[in-house]
Amino acid sequence: MATATRNYNKKLPKNKPKSKKDVKSSVITVRISNEEKERINEIMMGMDIRRYSDVMRMALHMMKTNSGYTWVNMQ
Repeated sequence: MATATRNYNKKLPKNKPKSKKDVKSSVITVRISNEEKERINEIMMGMDIRRYSDVMRMALHMMKTNSGYTWVNMQ
């Protein structure tokens, strides 16, 4: 004979409000040379990075901390 499981002792889950921030994403297009692409790929392989967006995020963070988002001459 099988026993029946009673649910009245189980705690009900509390409805917690989601605390996720609204993350607004944008799609951007970047035109780079073949040499720049090869260099970015080398960096990605060396640091085990799989997405170009992570490289861009790192580059923006470096610009922010080093020069306060001022124009950097990349020539």
